[in-house]
Amino acid sequence: MSGTPERKSQRERITEAFGVIFPIHLASSARLLHSARQHFHGDLDKMFIVCVILASEGDAAWRKIDLEKLDEIPRMGCTNTASIALSTGIPRATVQRKLADLVDCGWIERRTDTGWSMTLKAAQDLRGLSLETLRHLEAITTALRKSEVS
Repeated sequence: MSGTPERKSQRERITEAFGVIFPIHLASSARLLHSARQHFHGDLDKMFIVCVILASEGDAAWRKIDLEKLDEIPRMGCTNTASIALSTGIPRATVQRKLADLVDCGWIERRTDTGWSMTLKAAQDLRGLSLETLRHLEAITTALRKSEVS
């Protein structure tokens, strides 16, 4: 047996640092939701629908995105209206209306082979929200690292 202490699981580390991380998470989440609310003109259901579309894409597509350029994006999303309604709990008729609004603003398109997908315009228009998301993640990971040093 070696003399090195056992490495704690991520959950244990977070649980121990909860008192430090949670207030930072709350403040950062509030900024992120404020930014999302602005980008989606107060309609957080639309944001939820966009999140579901994006979450339907595999990890590999995300690795190809360069937030500094955003001059091209891989095909993002591959889900249908029924799946969106089921996963969000938003009534299907409401999802259809919100999808139509998102199509009208140029943020999503319906592809016959894969279903709903995000557009380059969405990536460009939502760049500020993406950057706020990065700041949110950075705040939480920084708080976790600092709590481990303390």
